[in-house]
This record gives sequence, structure tokens and C-alpha cells, in this order.
Amino acid sequence: MPMTKKNWKTGTKRYGTKNTRTSYRTHSTNTRTHNTTNKSFSGTAYNPTLFKNYQKNLQAKIGSYRTINQQLTGTGKVTAFSPTAANKWIKYVDQGAYVYKFSNAQFAKFFGKQWNNPTPTTACRYLKQKYGQGIKAVTKGKGNNWLVVATPKVTARPFSSYTWK
Repeated sequence: MPMTKKNWKTGTKRYGTKNTRTSYRTHSTNTRTHNTTNKSFSGTAYNPTLFKNYQKNLQAKIGSYRTINQQLTGTGKVTAFSPTAANKWIKYVDQGAYVYKFSNAQFAKFFGKQWNNPTPTTACRYLKQKYGQGIKAVTKGKGNNWLVVATPKVTARPFSSYTWK
């Protein structure tokens, strides 16, 4: 049975015990080339505006994860979440909900002046009453911010005009 030895630097092969050589073309990078044909993909081109809804969804998901991450990182203790609650909020985003972050002033402006010092439970109850079951959870976050988890079905202001950063 003949033995095969490969020498990749020179691109030669030796068969058997004799010095029979078969040479191949080599590139400047000393790799062996074969006769191949270059095939190019000529698929259909789509207008970028057709992807607007996908883009908005991706921006909202990325912004939601970023908002949760901001609450879990940095200096000081995490007061907005327990590890169980953080997992619950991440699952909400995984299932398609968005996490909105409002400053205390924005929260009072959008949802009423009575919210200068509410508890997250009463705020959640109020928002569910006003916007429906699309509101999933509310909590007070770092930096005097309010975090609200809502499904994309909640389309009233301020959720519809929210700017994802």
C-alpha cells in the first residue's frame, strides 16, 4: 500500500516510497488551489424601509435589556430588584415585553401629579387600570427613575412616543 505525504509549503505530494511528485498551483500564501468556479449570489434586493418594524422591535428589546442592566450594575446596592425579580423582568423582555424608564418628573407628568411618592404596587395597579393588562410590572429604579414593563400592545402615550436610546 503506498504512503502519502503532504508538504503544504511547496504544494507537492509524494506517493509510495519512490520520489514521484505531483505539483499543484500555489498562491503567494502557499496554499493549494483547485479549479473551482466562483459563484456569486444574486438574490432579491429589498428596500430598507420594509424592515422598519423589525428595527423598532430590536431597538426596543436592546433598550429594555440595557435598562435592566443599568439597574443591576454600578456602585451601590441594587434596591429595584431581587435576583428573582430581575429574572422575572428579563423573562418579560424575552417574551416580547418592553421595559420603559421614566424619571420621577416624567412619571408625574405622564401619569398624574398624585404620583410624587407612590409605592410600585399602587402605581402598577393604577397603570393596569388605565392602560389594561398590557402593563406587567412597575418598580422604582436607581437614580429616582421608574421602570415599567409593558407589552407592545400598549400603544397609548407615553409608550407610543417613547424614544429608545
